[in-house]
Amino acid sequence: MSVQHETAISQFQASSSRQGRRFAEQCDDLLRSYGFQLSDRVVLAQIGVEIDQEAISPLGTKVWFEYKGSIQGSRPGLRRTDTVKKAVANGALLQAIETHPPFIVLASHLPESGSALAMITQAKILGYISDVICVYDPAQLEKLKQL
Repeated sequence: MSVQHETAISQFQASSSRQGRRFAEQCDDLLRSYGFQLSDRVVLAQIGVEIDQEAISPLGTKVWFEYKGSIQGSRPGLRRTDTVKKAVANGALLQAIETHPPFIVLASHLPESGSALAMITQAKILGYISDVICVYDPAQLEKLKQL
């Protein structure tokens, strides 16, 4: 692999990490604005899952959130099937925990069709994911008030 190629990969990864942190900060701010009390990341080592944020809703419900978002790229948020697969896999693994809080994915972008949408739909039907909410869609954000 050439030095230029390695540098380009390193720059891409650094940019992705920065975007991920910024999106996580946006999600945290959004949840606070809806009255959620944020706890922290939850590491479930026994099943290999890390929850981005545990929060208590204004109605007193504990909720686990996973954040999937970015602002750049041709397929941001949940428009990439590999990103959807990670969220679905985490939700499926959570089934090993007898009782767990609702697992909600906050995303910058949702798929409109194709495999990614099919995976999300089935994951919700199977109960792996409680809901998927696009943080830039005011109508979808109304769902946060129901938690």
